[in-house]
Amino acid sequence: MAVSDTAVREAIGQGCHTRHAVTRACGAGGDCGACHGMIEDLIEDHLEAADASGPQLVAHAQLLPETALVRTRAA
Repeated sequence: MAVSDTAVREAIGQGCHTRHAVTRACGAGGDCGACHGMIEDLIEDHLEAADASGPQLVAHAQLLPETALVRTRAA
């Protein structure tokens, strides 16, 4: 199965930080195993870049509806 590096990077960016998780998410590395090293290198590069940019205070803020951020008073 041919999976693009873009699909692999997207899976990694969405939280797949192991080769097995990437395989489950997009299928890369599930057949012959020739790309296992490349997948692990991409994961390592992603994690190093994330460490260099500092901690992510809210990793999945896009999952919260905007109305969840509005405070209201009880009647």
